[in-house]
Amino acid sequence: MTGEAASAAAPVRAVLLNDTRVDRHHGCTTVIETIDTLAAKNGIEIVARAPAHANWREDDAVRSAIREADCIIVNGEGTIHHDRPAGKALLAAGPYAKERGKKAFLVNSTWQENSAESLEMLRDFDIVTVRESASEAELVGHGFTPRRIPDLALYHAPLAGEPREGIGYCDSVQGPKALALYRKMWAIDAEPLPIVQLSLAPMEMLRWLKRYDPSVTALLNPLHARDALRATWQDYQMQTDERDEFTALVAERELIVTGRFHMMIFALAAGTPLLALGSNTHKIEATLADAGLEPWRAIPDASHIDDALLERAAQWHGEERAKLERFVTEGRGAMERVFADIAAMARGG
Repeated sequence: MTGEAASAAAPVRAVLLNDTRVDRHHGCTTVIETIDTLAAKNGIEIVARAPAHANWREDDAVRSAIREADCIIVNGEGTIHHDRPAGKALLAAGPYAKERGKKAFLVNSTWQENSAESLEMLRDFDIVTVRESASEAELVGHGFTPRRIPDLALYHAPLAGEPREGIGYCDSVQGPKALALYRKMWAIDAEPLPIVQLSLAPMEMLRWLKRYDPSVTALLNPLHARDALRATWQDYQMQTDERDEFTALVAERELIVTGRFHMMIFALAAGTPLLALGSNTHKIEATLADAGLEPWRAIPDASHIDDALLERAAQWHGEERAKLERFVTEGRGAMERVFADIAAMARGG
């Protein structure tokens, strides 16, 4: 059924779990925008949402909506790895839906080193999509056949930026790695492009300060405290409220250096050369490989960055550009197809 025909049919009522917009992060906001766009295109009405970091099983309104809905859509993002409690809570939606005669779909997920219990819950999902080949390979090894579809933020097309100039950079979800990257970038006067939107709320600013070193005494070190304060204030002062304005800046740079997965996705969507620091799962290295980019673009930490690497990374090499364009085009097509399939399956097709 085409998107137009699906829209004319009776709407599919869906409950969305793990709405990550609460994280005030351009990448997460864009993932949910893609879900909303492709759901609407295929006649899927999202009748209730459970935000990230909240236990949907304890939310009476969400559970009541599930009783009346046709399906549950779970946005996995970077939650389902190493048997994290938040990941297991999302996986519990599979058996919960099955017990009530509903369809369940896990989309846009990373999967890494989860237990047999988690694998058993995964069996109750009707469609599973993972964001990169490492997650796919792990699940195939356990007898699953997930669909590999790039992160849904790739559906967004940044405004073209030509001519390109300058180096932009963004942090890492791992605080010590982020601060090391900042120190490297400060030394070359690169442009900070923070992807997370901070507020001046005291507890949030304190959390951001402390994340650069988890030890309780770190901020008593004058040099560390100075750099942590500089990084925190910079992230607040330089943030861009509008997503489209932010991704246009990504498209205008000649190079992006980042440890953030979604910043990497925005760079790929914009066709901007990049260097990416490894994160807390295999998602960065695997996505770069899936996109056909050179493996040296993935580095373990900021200590590997020098002038020669920055100069090398600011250009596409060999078939990188052509492979990346194919990756983006095919990935967006796969996103559209999976939401059409979700609608058809939820209708009983």
